[in-house]
Amino acid sequence: GCASPATGWVPQHLSVRIGGVPSVYVPLYMKGHSMGEFIFDNGWAEAAYQNGIQYYPKLLVGVPFTPATGGRILLHPDIRRNWPREEIAELRVVVGKFLRQIAISNKLSSVHLNFITDEEATDISGPVPDPSKAATTQTSESVEERNARLQNKVQNMIDLLTYNDTDDYLRRTSMQYHWTNRNSKKMGRPYESFDDYLNAFKSKRRITIRRERKRVVDEENIRIDAIVGTDILMCEGLVERMYTLYTETVKSFVFGKQYLTLEFFQMLAESDFCRNLCFMCVRSRDSGDALVAEDIFAGTFNIIKDGVFYGRYWGCLAGREVKNLHFETCYWAAIEHCIDNGLRKMEPGAGGGDYKWARGFDPALIHSAHYICHPGLRRAVDQFLDYETRSNVEVSEYLLANSVVGTKLAKPNISKMKRVQAHARVDVGKDKSSKETVDTSDAIDVE
Repeated sequence: GCASPATGWVPQHLSVRIGGVPSVYVPLYMKGHSMGEFIFDNGWAEAAYQNGIQYYPKLLVGVPFTPATGGRILLHPDIRRNWPREEIAELRVVVGKFLRQIAISNKLSSVHLNFITDEEATDISGPVPDPSKAATTQTSESVEERNARLQNKVQNMIDLLTYNDTDDYLRRTSMQYHWTNRNSKKMGRPYESFDDYLNAFKSKRRITIRRERKRVVDEENIRIDAIVGTDILMCEGLVERMYTLYTETVKSFVFGKQYLTLEFFQMLAESDFCRNLCFMCVRSRDSGDALVAEDIFAGTFNIIKDGVFYGRYWGCLAGREVKNLHFETCYWAAIEHCIDNGLRKMEPGAGGGDYKWARGFDPALIHSAHYICHPGLRRAVDQFLDYETRSNVEVSEYLLANSVVGTKLAKPNISKMKRVQAHARVDVGKDKSSKETVDTSDAIDVE
């Protein structure tokens, strides 16, 4: 299997009964690595190793290989409908404490709840810190502002020296980039067409995008077909072809990691979940109108559910790469499909930043909660997360206020833009084990 003990995913799923009735279910794994999670804690593991602390095995609450937000403490429908908000919050806290005790009793390093909802994160680990309370450097400030800033900086230093270990879950706020089908120039209504979407960009950018698409579609004589749901089964060998594209691309990366198997692809297509699948299939126009699996030389494996397009895997046969084909298939053609079919949002997955934002994908905060058993490591991670969260929230607010497709809510702030650019240069790197973008800023000291 893809997520099995043989691949480092040991299922330990948790079921909670209330009055004899199954009421809560938690997808839980014991793991000996951090691959396939997309909330990157590699730096924490390295810091633990350097200080003689065993980081693996650990407990993970999440969905394997899926960087998408959703409920992770799954509640019975009657609880969601009938219980007061306060009692649901208390129930989540109880589950969190039980998971913490499992880790402590079994000498595991930590518990991680990844891609949880904002509400779950707040219940388990508290609200997102307010970045306005962090000290910032201004290009010009009055004497009073300077004194207040220095006083704030001194207080932050005192807080570090008098750190209070509350032995609680730590909240982490990461960032992705999502596209929303909402035209800010037309009262937030959905876009009527791809041209309507392009009109949200400045003229120069519109020209560039049209040139990019023309070079791929017209000059390279390429067509891209979206094959959705049970229509996938109408094309013989299509599932197997998409699997080949997936594996060919994984092999092309030195540190590529194949998570999924052919059996997994086939099981999805044969199950009821097939109705949620969407394959973007790239082939030559000369291949004709009828879709033949062997003609497809590139494409993406995607999932559509509840009006959201989840982009997952891109693949291309070796030697068939075309300039800008990746962007055309993964972004422009996918956005056009979303608009044509009335989908409300597109989540292209983890990684990326500047090139997604420039194409109309705005930042979205992603939430997780972490309990670290070792007090010294927990203290170091907590201090790092305080900085990381404030940085991500500030960058997100700035980029949203200056969205390339949204209403400009703020005038450009040069000093803040420099901090944003510094954040992008310093904090974004590559995780060799997963090919996805990760933070390389989490060099932390354990006392």
